[in-house]
Amino acid sequence: MRKNLQQRKAELERQKVAIMGREKALRETMRRERTRRLIEMGGLITKAGMDSLNIHALYGALLSLKEKMTKPESLQEWSQKGANAFITDQNKGEGIPLIVQFKEKPSEEARAAIRALGLKWNAIRQEWQGIANFEEVKSVAQHYNGNVVSMAFSEDLVD
Repeated sequence: MRKNLQQRKAELERQKVAIMGREKALRETMRRERTRRLIEMGGLITKAGMDSLNIHALYGALLSLKEKMTKPESLQEWSQKGANAFITDQNKGEGIPLIVQFKEKPSEEARAAIRALGLKWNAIRQEWQGIANFEEVKSVAQHYNGNVVSMAFSEDLVD
């Protein structure tokens, strides 16, 4: 009987360690997602030409925007204006921030084609990232069964 209790206690301890490991991995994933989001927001501030403002002016401007966020028409107007600006920038040849993901490791030919478009491999996130022309990247990604995600629009652009 005592051995069964000790075995059960040891099993529960192993389960506890496994749960703690999964919890740590989840916290790390959440931290990475938050960091990515903060970097995106910083990039948007730079793209909007607001990075030269001092910290107090920038924070004040953001607080003013927050007050206007309660109006659905403001959000819709801002979304349209932002989407148009990204399209305009891309048409100027500046490109938009893109991520290309594959379910399996792509062939060397596919990797070379993606690299030629200016995207870089992110070994930590296991994806291709960069600022490039959406249509060119979409064409290559589709050809090699990849998925394009626009960081600018925060949605999948290619199935």
